[in-house]
Amino acid sequence: MTSEDAFAYFIESLETLENLLHAETQAIAAKDLDTIDSIMVQKDESLKVLLSAKERLSDNPRNNDLANTKIDYVMNLQSRNANSFEKLKDKASLKSNHDKQGLSSDGKMRSTYLKN
Repeated sequence: MTSEDAFAYFIESLETLENLLHAETQAIAAKDLDTIDSIMVQKDESLKVLLSAKERLSDNPRNNDLANTKIDYVMNLQSRNANSFEKLKDKASLKSNHDKQGLSSDGKMRSTYLKN
């Protein structure tokens, strides 16, 4: 594999990961947990391919302007998605706790009402 072919494969692998991150962004916004889970599995595989592609390079991809820009963009997308997912989990946890408290206080009110 020539150095140009290896670089093209690296960029292609990086773009695949980028596309998965965009899909993940949409899934998080839609609160589609099954899709998020599926995409996370695909991202793990994509990352393995990307790291393998990086190993084939003769130079550090950070030394290339195109690759450097794409790497930064993908890293920012990943960071943004991680933050968005944490917020989604926190909201779901708060809602779950609120629902549990609401049910228990409703139960308490019912039992108080029935006792009187």
